[in-house]
Amino acid sequence: MTPLRRQAEPSFWGRYERRWLYESPGKKATRPLHNWNVRATPALPRKPLAYWFHALVRAEGEPRRCSYCDGPLGLESAETIDHFVPQSACRELALAWDNLYPACTQCNSTYKGARWSCRLVRPDLDPVEDWFEFHAETGRLAPAPELDSGTRRRILLTIRTFQLNATSRCKQRQRFVRELDNALRTRDSGYIVEALTQGPYRFVARKFVAANRKRMPSLV
Repeated sequence: MTPLRRQAEPSFWGRYERRWLYESPGKKATRPLHNWNVRATPALPRKPLAYWFHALVRAEGEPRRCSYCDGPLGLESAETIDHFVPQSACRELALAWDNLYPACTQCNSTYKGARWSCRLVRPDLDPVEDWFEFHAETGRLAPAPELDSGTRRRILLTIRTFQLNATSRCKQRQRFVRELDNALRTRDSGYIVEALTQGPYRFVARKFVAANRKRMPSLV
């Protein structure tokens, strides 16, 4: 899991959140992020709220990746939005900026769905790269061994909820490690730098670099 450097809520967002909170919900309001268009201005073309969320939630230059698995969005998966606290559990948070995360369809719909817990790890608030350990041989994620039992349980819950150790995902990470190792052997520093900054699976790239620092002093 890679940290999400969430940006401040844009100035226009509160207007639509208030509309959602205080207007009576009807058929057209059941999926506000997709049905509501931001009123066009010279600075903001007329686009759905979902478009502007994905465009503005990350720091400039950050790649469009899933907040949970760091997989690519827009190519292998549609750009979806996960409600950390689901709308079915708390309608009032349906448009709360800090409750929304960019996510792939697998993490958002296939695995998490309407399930949630306040104990789930939050990639914009928790030090996820310090908390998660990566095993290159198996492609699996695990809690870092030095953590206290409460934090370890939170990480295990997060791994289980988002199925981060599903067989297909472990194989993708193993394949990525082989590509990184090949880049290291051929001294392809450009590939390694791109993997570190653009991903996908930036946390895997960073763990790989940390584990192989002695082999790449002049590359990264």
